[in-house]
Amino acid sequence: MIFLSIMHHYLAWHYTRAYAEIFHVWLNLMWFTINFFSIPQLMGSWFSPWKRMIEKREEGAIDFESIASVVVVGILSRLIGFVMRSIIIGVGCIVLLLVVIGGFLTYLFWIAAPLILIGLIGFGITLIAL
Repeated sequence: MIFLSIMHHYLAWHYTRAYAEIFHVWLNLMWFTINFFSIPQLMGSWFSPWKRMIEKREEGAIDFESIASVVVVGILSRLIGFVMRSIIIGVGCIVLLLVVIGGFLTYLFWIAAPLILIGLIGFGITLIAL
């Protein structure tokens, strides 16, 4: 009799409250992934120079070599920053996609887990009986 009471409470928890708890954990994992890869911050500074590496122009007379050096270093630094941020954002989006897929798979497993357990117990009993 106590076994049936325990099973009733477990199944009631498994199919009601546990869904909300799993969803909360899933949201936390998505939040963590977004903030771990700093996706919003990187998208906001996508075209900024990498590590703020810029060349300052020398004050004084107009020197075309100095101006060209500033422009080339600025363009290269922004290009490197764009490529590096794009790679990090891409990896972050892939990991976020894996977290979303993993959440759906967790829900599917959670729905089927008691049925799988009952099936495995029945299969074990048939193996013992044979």
